[in-house]
Amino acid sequence: MTRKMSVVLENKLEELSVLTQMLQVFLGPYQMPSGALYALELSLEEIFVNIVSYAYDDDESHDIHFRVDVGADMIAMKFIDDGRPFNPLAAEKMATRTPLSESGEGGLGINFVRQMRDMMEYQRKDDRNVLRIWFQRKT
Repeated sequence: MTRKMSVVLENKLEELSVLTQMLQVFLGPYQMPSGALYALELSLEEIFVNIVSYAYDDDESHDIHFRVDVGADMIAMKFIDDGRPFNPLAAEKMATRTPLSESGEGGLGINFVRQMRDMMEYQRKDDRNVLRIWFQRKT
C-alpha cells in the first residue's frame, strides 16, 4: 500500500521550512535510514529553492504543488509549478570546480539531486513543469 502526502505552497522561500517539517513528520513513522532521509530533504530543498528563485518572471503569487508517495521500496517526490519551462535533466552539469557565484539556475543544486536520486523524470504539461524524483527507501 502506498501512503501519500500532498500540499500546495506559495512561491516564497519561507514556505520551505513548513514543507520540510511536514515531510519530516510524514516520514517519521518509517524510521528512514539517515542517508535516505538526508537525500530526500536536500533534494526537496534544492528543487523548491530553485523553483522559487528562478521559475517566475514576476513578483506575483504562484502555487507550487508538492506530493510525496511512500511505497514498499521507493519514495517518490513530485513538484508541479507554472513557472517558465525548465528541464533539469537537460541542464548542463556544472563542473565541481565552478565557483558558487557562477552556478545559477540548474547549477550545483541540480547536480546534488542528480547524484542522490535513483530516478528522475521531467515533462512540460499544460504549461506546467512536472518533476518526479524517486529514491530507494533503504539507502
